[in-house]
Amino acid sequence: MLETAGRLFADRAFDSVSTREIAAAASVNLSAISYHFHNKEGLYRAVFEKIVRDLKPVRVSLALVLENQLAAASEDRKAYAETVTLFVSRLVDSAISPVTRWRMRLIKREIEMPTDCFQIIMEGHINVIHDLLGILVSKISGESPTSENVRLEAMSILAICLQYALNEEMVKARMGWTDIGPREIERIKTSMAEMVLRSLNLGDYIDRVRIE
Repeated sequence: MLETAGRLFADRAFDSVSTREIAAAASVNLSAISYHFHNKEGLYRAVFEKIVRDLKPVRVSLALVLENQLAAASEDRKAYAETVTLFVSRLVDSAISPVTRWRMRLIKREIEMPTDCFQIIMEGHINVIHDLLGILVSKISGESPTSENVRLEAMSILAICLQYALNEEMVKARMGWTDIGPREIERIKTSMAEMVLRSLNLGDYIDRVRIE
């Protein structure tokens, strides 16, 4: 039911999706919504709680990249470049994956028209990734991870990496792509990694690191 409701909410505004439509699409009795979630608002909230749970492997994977890579990097700029490239690659993969696309569309809708669920996705997912990026940027720049410069740089990187998922239709229209499949994702990851490396003054290592 949550998966079905999530897809419907991702495609249309909250008010235009009825509980009757959700129940029919999920092949459940209409009363199941009130039984499990009290009302449509409760169901909507549960969808976002599910999204946070579903994206936990993404957060864990990115945290492990920093834990494993940064400790070994020490002051090695090439190692920093490899860490950045791996982090960006996994972040882009997680955002554009077919499995997460409806989730990204719903997140975009919530960001543009916030409800009480805005804090759920911010605190449960986006803040975590932003903080991880802050740690990475801080390590490379030598500034505090809580400094305004680091937080803005981390937010810029996050926004750049997520833009292809949050603006999929615009990207396809401008790039002349009919879909964003494996080939397109590889091109996006390469472009994003190169852009981020340059922004962190690691551009000299672009040709010396591998995009995964």
